[in-house]
Amino acid sequence: MVRKTTKTLKAKPPSAAKILKVTPGADEASSGADFDKTGSADAVKVLGKRELIDRVVKASGIKKKAAKPVIEAVLKELGDAVSRGETLNLQPFGKANVKRSKDLEHAEILEVRLRRSKLAIKAAEEAAAPLDDTVVVPLDPLAEPAE
Repeated sequence: MVRKTTKTLKAKPPSAAKILKVTPGADEASSGADFDKTGSADAVKVLGKRELIDRVVKASGIKKKAAKPVIEAVLKELGDAVSRGETLNLQPFGKANVKRSKDLEHAEILEVRLRRSKLAIKAAEEAAAPLDDTVVVPLDPLAEPAE
């Protein structure tokens, strides 16, 4: 009697897009993000959580220890809201709404459309820039009492 054996093949994960990590302050032309007519990129810049926290700390002047839990909570709430299909209206970031969603076994795929207002972006940049060359020291709401 001949015995047949079947081989189970593991499914290979889909190949990921080529990702290029860019160091802060790197030149745009040397980043390799060349777009073709279809809008796809040869390389993608990735902003990770660590880099986001560093940028927020630098822009706000608060301590990293205080900023990290706040940023993590904000990211969690944004992810939960988008997952529920809520429209986000967070200027100057923009207005984001979910166009399509697909629930898989190990992931959730969301197609999100983001619309940014150029006026809101310009207003935020002007508000963030100091009027002269003076150093802006942010007020710490939890400042220590004077001795």
